[in-house]
Amino acid sequence: MAGRKCSICEHKSRHEIDSALVSPGASLRAIAQQYRVSKDALSRHIKAGHIEEKIQKAANAYEAIAGEGLLRRIDSFHKRFAELAKKQQGLGDDLTELKVYQTQAKYLELEGKATGAFKEKVEHSGTVEVLGKMSDEEVIDRARSILARK
Repeated sequence: MAGRKCSICEHKSRHEIDSALVSPGASLRAIAQQYRVSKDALSRHIKAGHIEEKIQKAANAYEAIAGEGLLRRIDSFHKRFAELAKKQQGLGDDLTELKVYQTQAKYLELEGKATGAFKEKVEHSGTVEVLGKMSDEEVIDRARSILARK
């Protein structure tokens, strides 16, 4: 099969096919029928990495859209917390105002984690880095040896 060209890459509707392949819930069978190509040709096209760039662009676009939605929600929560705090100040209800601020602090912590603004410091003995380089079987064996010592 060396030297043989990808029939999907050569297809007159290649860009439409690629777009269909990266669409959520894409069905190879339906795409194959729509463009009168074989399901196997679509599979080979994907496995050969011929649409990796489109997949990456689609993933980046999805992340950008999701990020924008998150930022809009964050902004709306900030405004709402400010409104609630101001309302409680006007009422002289210090306890409820304090609860608003406590809730806002928890929310800001969650927001920081979600946006990557800060990361929690995790104390460990350094074995996490080692475990990340081990196979599942090696990790299990290591855990068993540690448990056997106790």
